Amino acid sequence: MIKILDKLLSIGYLTGSRAFGTHRKDSDYDIVYPINKANEIQDIIKDYEMVDSNYFAGYVINVEGQDINLIPVHPAEFLPWVLATIAMTATYKHTGIIDSIKKYAIFMGMVSMFKGTLDMSMKIDNITSLNKWLKDGQYEPE
Repeated sequence: MIKILDKLLSIGYLTGSRAFGTHRKDSDYDIVYPINKANEIQDIIKDYEMVDSNYFAGYVINVEGQDINLIPVHPAEFLPWVLATIAMTATYKHTGIIDSIKKYAIFMGMVSMFKGTLDMSMKIDNITSLNKWLKDGQYEPE
C-alpha cells in the first residue's frame, strides 16, 4: 500500500480527511492530480481495477482493502487545491465542524478563493515545481 501511495504522491497531492488529520480508520485516501498527468497515473495503477467515482469525475482503486480516490483537476486548479488542503490542514481540527457537507463547502470555498486570487498562468502542475514554489514562495517559469 505504501509503495503505490508513494508513487501516486510523486505526481499528485494528498487531500481530504487524511491530509486534514480528521480521518477515521476506514477513510479513503484522496489524491488530487493535474489531468495532464493522467497517463503517468494510469501507468502506476494499470494493475488495479478502476471504479468510477462521483467525486469530480475521478475514480477509485482498492489496494489491500483500502480505497484510493483519484481526483483529476485542470492544471490551473491543481495549485488552488493544494493551497486549500494546506489551509484546511492547518485549521480543520480546530473548527469543531464534523458535518462532511459543511467541511466540503468550506474546502471548495477555499479552492474558489485561491482560484480567484492566484496567477493562473503559473505552471505548477508537478510535485517538483509545487515543492519549489511552496519552499521559495516564488514562481519561476520552466
